[in-house]
Amino acid sequence: MSILQFDGAKDYIEIPDDIGFSVAATGNLTVAAWMRPDVLTFPNSEGTGYVHWLGKGGIDQQEWTFRMYDETTTDNPPRPNRISFYVFNPQGGKGVGSYFQEPVQAGEWIHVVGIADGQNALIYKNGVFKKSESYSGIITPQHGTAPLRIGTRDLKSFFLGAIKGVRVWDRALTAAEVQMVASDSVPQDGLVAEYRLDQDVAIDTTELHNGRIVGGLWMPGGGP
Repeated sequence: MSILQFDGAKDYIEIPDDIGFSVAATGNLTVAAWMRPDVLTFPNSEGTGYVHWLGKGGIDQQEWTFRMYDETTTDNPPRPNRISFYVFNPQGGKGVGSYFQEPVQAGEWIHVVGIADGQNALIYKNGVFKKSESYSGIITPQHGTAPLRIGTRDLKSFFLGAIKGVRVWDRALTAAEVQMVASDSVPQDGLVAEYRLDQDVAIDTTELHNGRIVGGLWMPGGGP
């Protein structure tokens, strides 16, 4: 078994656009992944000091993203190593999202789940619910043609560390199902794509949405 490491400079995975990766497909979306940040301050961050480590969106086609903030940011108040999930209107700007902001150790595996349920953006850490924020009346998710990317969203910032077990559903998982996924038991109902990223390839186990790996270093190892 292997682990794909991203160098924080140019490595990412790109999967061609599919409406199944969009909240707009059914009005609901769940995205889950294991992530292992190997630093607490990223060499190629953006904005106030964060990286988009998984997401879908581009210019005038913003949809959703996961962020991790640097240990020190220019936000007031600061957002040290905050991990968040946002949904956006196509034009971008200020999104609506949920987050957890807890101590992070470099090299620590964290299971993150983001859910858009038609009204709220929810986030879970290691199977435990952390926060929910309403986007109803503020954000109207729409499908754009930007690809799904892992390790970055739109090539403006890059994650340094490892990512595996990326999964997308076209529905909102229940809290019990989120706990199952964190234990590597994967509900098949509504599963759009699954990228285990443990076998030197970015094959989708549903065989519909294979990814293209750009850079990255496969290293022997297990993971969480």
